[in-house]
Amino acid sequence: MRIGLICDGNPGIGACELLGAALNRCGAEATLISSARPHNKSLGWLPLGPREAAASDLLHSFAAVGVFLEGESVTILPKLHQQAAALRQREPVLLFSGPIRPLCGDALNADLLARLDYDLLCLQGDMQAEQLQWLLRGTPYEHKPISTIGLWCLPTRPVGHRQQQQPLLVVLDQPHTPPSPLANAVLYERLCNAARNSPSWQIRLQPDGPLSADPSQWPETSICWHHLHDQRPPANVQVGQPEDLEWAVAQASACLGLGSDWLLSAVVWGKSTAVLGDYGIRTEFNGPLFFGSGLMHRLADCLPLDQKLPDLPAANPGWLDDLGWAIADGPERLLRQVEKCLA
Repeated sequence: MRIGLICDGNPGIGACELLGAALNRCGAEATLISSARPHNKSLGWLPLGPREAAASDLLHSFAAVGVFLEGESVTILPKLHQQAAALRQREPVLLFSGPIRPLCGDALNADLLARLDYDLLCLQGDMQAEQLQWLLRGTPYEHKPISTIGLWCLPTRPVGHRQQQQPLLVVLDQPHTPPSPLANAVLYERLCNAARNSPSWQIRLQPDGPLSADPSQWPETSICWHHLHDQRPPANVQVGQPEDLEWAVAQASACLGLGSDWLLSAVVWGKSTAVLGDYGIRTEFNGPLFFGSGLMHRLADCLPLDQKLPDLPAANPGWLDDLGWAIADGPERLLRQVEKCLA
């Protein structure tokens, strides 16, 4: 079965490369449809932008096409494709879509509402499926076909690595979270104090998304910006490169962040993980996703690093399974549901 995956930018391209590789392992033939070339050379690539692809007759060479965009494009694309197919007097291709990142609460509702015109919704786990059921109850979309396919959008497959001899804390820096430069300055100073009090630990401030190649363009709401302007930073605090994100999480002894998706990768890779709860459980920080996880701690609860971090409690396994970690056959489920919708 030929499957197309329309994506653009981050996190869509990275997520679709993971899904495409998983579909290929199941015997399908996945092709990324994007203006940017994928890093995974084993995947097919059709160099079209999202709107160009929606109107292209080339979509009819696929049994189904997944659309993993965000913003206005995700709403417009099915309408464009239906109009183009009608002008050619052809049936539209089956389109499926779903959240590109782990979401719940208001953030998930907003994401799903933009995708209701798709033929099939791909969700990650029971938590999202139950929320969709409540959202659509009593509406014309109540019986929308869905498929729960696990945490497909994050690296969760086992990785081979050797943990560093010196303990490493990876602090996942979301460039605009929290959105206050002052809050980030305070957080940075507290991390520096933690580094001074635990000199045996290395602390890496790791961007969890792209940053400008020109450090002068980094936002003041990034912890890395504050390190850049620190005249005397502790010797055991460093800034990681955005392209080394997966490697950094894999090498970490422990991970800390506010609401980064990569905290889930850290959890399933067995890292001591802390979701920084000093700012509360807020939708804009993706805090509701971690409600019930058992991972939320104040930074003070993690200090001193050498005494507290190694003994942080593991994630609540029920919460992790509800997110989709318990689903081991996600790509197969998706292909079966596509076949069912096409029948």
